[in-house]
Amino acid sequence: MNVKYDKSQHKGSIWIMGLSSSGKTTLAKLLEKKLCEIGCPHILLDGDQVREIFEERLGYDIESRRKQTRRVMRLAQWVSGQGILPVVAIIHPFEDDRARCRSTMNGYFEVYLKCDLKVCIERDTKNVYKPALEGKAKNVIGLDIPYDVPERPDLIIESDTLSPEEMFKQLWAEVEKRFFGGRKRVTATAENDRIKV
Repeated sequence: MNVKYDKSQHKGSIWIMGLSSSGKTTLAKLLEKKLCEIGCPHILLDGDQVREIFEERLGYDIESRRKQTRRVMRLAQWVSGQGILPVVAIIHPFEDDRARCRSTMNGYFEVYLKCDLKVCIERDTKNVYKPALEGKAKNVIGLDIPYDVPERPDLIIESDTLSPEEMFKQLWAEVEKRFFGGRKRVTATAENDRIKV
């Protein structure tokens, strides 16, 4: 389908979430490329990069991570209000924070990259897990801080079994319908309502 951007069609933000090394940034950059191709104004709000733009540097303890989510949420709301589509790539580990996003943000679209922790540890692209497993670091999501399994994701992608291109194909199919096809949001209210790919 040949998609052209129409500002009136998109309202909301796309949140790509999952454990460290689950493929969030890789997928978000593929989505960015597609959005550029169709002329859709957008911005990538990568969790690590957002941390760098604020003078007050946050830690990685639970409360700091919650504050980071609030920062990203406010940024996404502001950007979306300017007619720009935010693509958020963030761990987003706590279900109550996700629920807050869902209840307060118009058009919040939640994409969960389901990836086995063992696979993330094998990838460990940012050297997050190894120091923690050796007892040299703490406050690591998936190890000493649990990652809440999402209860109501709009889309689940099993990133431990799919290539980046396969992941993107499945993401774009839903983004195209949600933001460019004039169709209503797909809302996951029960197990059978969830989109599983």
